Amino acid sequence: MRSASIFALALLTACTVGPDYKAPDIGLPASWFVPAAPKITTDAKAEIDQAWWQHFNDPVLSQLIDKAAAGNFDLKIAEARIAEARAARGTARADLLPTANIVSNNERQANRIAFPGFTGLTKPFNTFEDGFDASWELDIFGGKKRALESSSAELEAAMASRDDARVSLMAEVARTYVDIRQYQQQLVLTTDTVKAEQNTVSIVGERYHTGNTSQLDVTQAKAQLEQMQSQLPYYQNLLAQAEYSLDVLLGEQPGAAHALVASTKPVPVSAIELVLAAPANIIANRPDVRMAERELAAATAQQGQAIAQLFPDISLSGFVGLLNVNSSHLLEAGSKSWDVGGNVLWPILNYGKLSANIDAADARQQEALASYQKSIISALSDVAKSVTAYSRQEEFRRALNKTVADNRESTAIARSRYREGLSTFLDVLDAERTLYASESQLAQASAQTSQNLIAVYKSLGGGWAGQTPQP
Repeated sequence: MRSASIFALALLTACTVGPDYKAPDIGLPASWFVPAAPKITTDAKAEIDQAWWQHFNDPVLSQLIDKAAAGNFDLKIAEARIAEARAARGTARADLLPTANIVSNNERQANRIAFPGFTGLTKPFNTFEDGFDASWELDIFGGKKRALESSSAELEAAMASRDDARVSLMAEVARTYVDIRQYQQQLVLTTDTVKAEQNTVSIVGERYHTGNTSQLDVTQAKAQLEQMQSQLPYYQNLLAQAEYSLDVLLGEQPGAAHALVASTKPVPVSAIELVLAAPANIIANRPDVRMAERELAAATAQQGQAIAQLFPDISLSGFVGLLNVNSSHLLEAGSKSWDVGGNVLWPILNYGKLSANIDAADARQQEALASYQKSIISALSDVAKSVTAYSRQEEFRRALNKTVADNRESTAIARSRYREGLSTFLDVLDAERTLYASESQLAQASAQTSQNLIAVYKSLGGGWAGQTPQP
């Protein structure tokens, strides 16, 4: 009954079977639910910044971004998948058109059935056939049109996937670069602290030789120095690991990135104000959302493909050329031959296979719809979380900056008082430990602020190189 109803409807309306795709209307918030911050403003009509790394004013970072865009293997894999999807679409388009072939057929045959009293056809005979044949499967019910729609949507999804890979790559290169600069700063900080501790050990040693302090102070000063020295190989290892990770992102062998980042430089910081566009603009821009929407379109077209299998396949065929039982007479006028015909193939007994295919296509379409809806919710959440993290981290960094300034002054006072014999060495140790911890924390906080800003740009979908080429 289901098949008969759909078939009757198709004949009456003479249209492509299956649902026509329409992008779901999903309500989006008019504004962002994020905290206000000094370096963040909103502009509903703002465009997504596709070259956000330039705001860090770091030529090395820009150079690394360019190298990654040219050499990263994930991007090359994504480009190959686009080429594959484009070829699949070409195949689907070609299926809508007639096909023609050059035919050369030589056979020797006999009738294998011999009737009583009639054996003439049992004698073997030859046939020689040369010419052209053509066939055309008429897409009356639109199955092939739906296949073309599906392959076109899959091509666009592959292109969006490439854009999504590029967004992730740009962010990962920038994050790894920030890590490298952070570890370099930690090494500089630790080296300077080691020098300060060595000076402290010398001062304590002089006071011990003059009888103004105890052996305990000398031992504690040396222990503090050795603890600081132990931090050097730790950060050296982290720096090397980050450089190796950067090599992979650039598509280079281990050691290639070292030449580009060997000179110690501060952590890159963006001085510009972050501008948030309206949620609808950001959702429309994010490649992962576009990819999910195109996959939904492909799944909807595949529903039509599955429904079209319920109806007959109607095809036309024809031949024009030469046909003869004697090869020596093949080129004579009497050998001219032609034929035209039609073929109808209509499945009538498939034990529910075609209906099951429709059910499977419906399920895939529902899965794609849920994935699309999930991608939008995830995108909105990504933006809210990253913006909140960035604004709060900036507040934390500013507070730490004041803490470090106070600790530096406190350490200078403690050292001066110890030289004058007005305080114990324990006061100096406590002040130095507190200063180093706060300086190290400030370096990490500064790097994390930049990392969080990079995460914001990634959540906005920035970095996929602007307008997507037409498929």
